[in-house]
Amino acid sequence: MNARPAAAIGVALATFLAVAALLTELLAARIAFSAIVGLPIGLLAGAAAGIATWTRLWALPRARPPLLGVAAFGYAVLVAAAVSYTVPPTRGFVGVDTAVPFAAGCAVVAFLLGRRYADRIG
Repeated sequence: MNARPAAAIGVALATFLAVAALLTELLAARIAFSAIVGLPIGLLAGAAAGIATWTRLWALPRARPPLLGVAAFGYAVLVAAAVSYTVPPTRGFVGVDTAVPFAAGCAVVAFLLGRRYADRIG
């Protein structure tokens, strides 16, 4: 199984979410529209991380399990956000306080599975 595309897109997504959220929150006290700064920088950081994963990092077999863990984190946050947005009764239960631990658990599971079945990831 070639997991390179899934890992590259997932790492790009996770990096975008982390950088955009961090910059938006850090600049919120100083800049009124901090998302205007945070989102483009997050997009650039995500693109750089995805390209680096696709071209360089995936070639290192030892880097694959952590990359899969980071990708799983990004996908899990995206799924939690999609569920919160599309299923109105879940909005009271699904938020940042529940999505991040869920995503962290998914990342740990993906890392451990990637380490356990390293010979199947190509």
